[in-house]
Amino acid sequence: MSRNWRGAEHVDDRNYAVEARNLINGLKGSQIYEMYGIVTSQLKKRHSDTREKELKAVKTAIETQPHIDKHRLKHIVNGYQSEMARTGRPKDGQKTPYRKKS
Repeated sequence: MSRNWRGAEHVDDRNYAVEARNLINGLKGSQIYEMYGIVTSQLKKRHSDTREKELKAVKTAIETQPHIDKHRLKHIVNGYQSEMARTGRPKDGQKTPYRKKS
């Protein structure tokens, strides 16, 4: 016996992968990378389950595109990753050289 008293539950039978591929087909060049940046930033926010499925489908569709630069996608997600960017602190740039006091 179902405990849902208001009727049948909503059945989600959308094909998110096909919808995402159709959305990406119209994008050219740097627009794909801009879309990837938007999608990754939106995935960090709070939203409904349906919205999350849509965003994840678009992200995977972009990642599986042929002739896509994986390094550029990684750079969009992680940002600038040099040694100083990972471990640097504000006081590292404030270092004054040692001067002998007379």
